[in-house]
Amino acid sequence: MIQEASFVKYTTYVGSYTAEGHPDGVHILESDADTGAMRVLGVLNTFESPIYMALNRDCTRLYTVLGRPSFGPEKRNGGVAVFAVKGDGLEFMNEIRTGWTIPCHVSLDPSEKTLVYAEYSCGTAGYVNLLGDGSLDPACAAPAPESINPLCQVKHFGDGPNKPRQDSAHAHCSIVTPDGRFQLVVDLSLDKIVAYDFANRAQGMKEVPSASIDTRSIAPGAGPRHIVFHPNGKLAFVVFELGNLVASFRYTGEGFEFIEKHNLLPDGAGDSSNAAAIHLSEDGTQVLCSNRGHDSISVFNADPDTGRMERINIAKLGGKFPRDFQFMPGGRFVIAGLKESWRIASYAYDVEHGTFEEAARLEDIYRPLYFAFKRSQRSQG
Repeated sequence: MIQEASFVKYTTYVGSYTAEGHPDGVHILESDADTGAMRVLGVLNTFESPIYMALNRDCTRLYTVLGRPSFGPEKRNGGVAVFAVKGDGLEFMNEIRTGWTIPCHVSLDPSEKTLVYAEYSCGTAGYVNLLGDGSLDPACAAPAPESINPLCQVKHFGDGPNKPRQDSAHAHCSIVTPDGRFQLVVDLSLDKIVAYDFANRAQGMKEVPSASIDTRSIAPGAGPRHIVFHPNGKLAFVVFELGNLVASFRYTGEGFEFIEKHNLLPDGAGDSSNAAAIHLSEDGTQVLCSNRGHDSISVFNADPDTGRMERINIAKLGGKFPRDFQFMPGGRFVIAGLKESWRIASYAYDVEHGTFEEAARLEDIYRPLYFAFKRSQRSQG
């Protein structure tokens, strides 16, 4: 008897920009973690620009940013929504207004009882408590466009030296520390990662200055963009968009200690590239950062004890503007959204050398960005 080959397939939710003539904000793919193969299963096209997502650990709830005309006028119509994962599909649960432009980042706290987000253009950030079924608490909604809910939101003010990009506050990322103590909001213009007292958020978002990171002492004008934690919870890595840098920090539970920084681009690359996403390998031994303009991913080996990094490669991807990417589960393949090529590509990843070999691609996907994976019921083996 011929035995059927084993395979591990994942339902992959892709968040994209939308525009007139390009309404498909969420593409639902099937991707093969053993071969890198991909195919489109379906699309959702009833809302604007769901560019960033968060999938809970049980893969039963998908949270996303989005825009709705009912939330306000253009560029003041941002919100967040939650969908129940039903098989490979998504079933809308509820949504709330966040008051300003569509947020650019969203994530779940470690307990998965709260959603946190950041909004770039107007420098706002906030949190949304989750109800027992995973839906969004309406009490955390902004009361109207261009308004702040004092319980659940803050608005940053200020600028930085790198004009015009640092002309006003631009919150670009929001996560909660692994111990649940602080909500970190990375502000590109302020050269600062602002720490808020997440443990006591019921009294409103209050900054804890001793836990905030002022990156001006490290690289003024470099524009911090995203922060990620090592699986050990003791190290954090920050990518700087304007300075094309990556830096490591030690998290003490009370604050952060700077370890070191590295350039992401080769010598002579010029100033026509900006760093974008930062991700760690599943075991935390490597740090990867994408470069838009140079259209590459920079790969570093990372020591989990010291936080020291060693760059091993800067790999070209063969497409334009890799704004975000993710490891497929298992780490054998990387999937990237090549925003300005309107392409999703998967790459076989060589851990030792930090190289990428294209395995598959999907064309004519308008400005793809973010990826979330759920084990498919069609997996075998």
